[in-house]
Amino acid sequence: MDRMEFRLLGSIDAGVGGRRLELGPRKRRYVLAALLLDLNRPVPVERLIDAVWDGAPPDSARITVQGHVYRLRRALCGARLETTSSGYVLMADPDEVDALRFRRLVAAARGADDAAGADLLEEALGLWRGPALGGPGGGKELEMAAIELEEARLAAVENLARRLLRLGRPERAVAPLRSVVSAAPHRERLVSLLMTAFSRLGRQAEALEQYERTRRWLADELGIDPTPELRDTFTTLLSAQP
Repeated sequence: MDRMEFRLLGSIDAGVGGRRLELGPRKRRYVLAALLLDLNRPVPVERLIDAVWDGAPPDSARITVQGHVYRLRRALCGARLETTSSGYVLMADPDEVDALRFRRLVAAARGADDAAGADLLEEALGLWRGPALGGPGGGKELEMAAIELEEARLAAVENLARRLLRLGRPERAVAPLRSVVSAAPHRERLVSLLMTAFSRLGRQAEALEQYERTRRWLADELGIDPTPELRDTFTTLLSAQP
């Protein structure tokens, strides 16, 4: 039997045997995401409603959710989505859900040495295709889940970068750091690590440019100065300039 694939680290999506499944409109995908985030556990209809609508749901919300579940059951070949006395439960192997696999790999990296841990973290980060749960949308429950996943991604990048720098592999740290720093310029520890990686590759000019870009962004957008940690990294790199 072909393996199912459920994707939350980017657009909400599903496939089987390399074939993408037609899931339908956005609200139906939000229902699927809520079921996947509580995989193999019953999810009450009220929680599915909260996942779909931000604010007061319409009077037809319960019937609408039931309709989405019915159509998801057909799209997912029936047997995987079950009705229980307390709601609906989606049954699957956790490794079929990219967000759950990501968390498993990150957890496994914690107990590994730097080399093995870096490989696990790179595999975990390679699962990401875009903003968690497809970006803003849905109810508060999905919004909070997306924020938690994005925070876990930033922590994984930081963990990976520190390991790679200790291993003397700064070239492998630059791409993941650049990706998250461009999306989260306020994460100064990540900026500091990116500057350090540039420096160890002999790219001091890029490191100093990154500092200046971050300093301007912090001043213009937040009205604050860089943290002492980031200023110390800048001072260290500046003193190393010929």
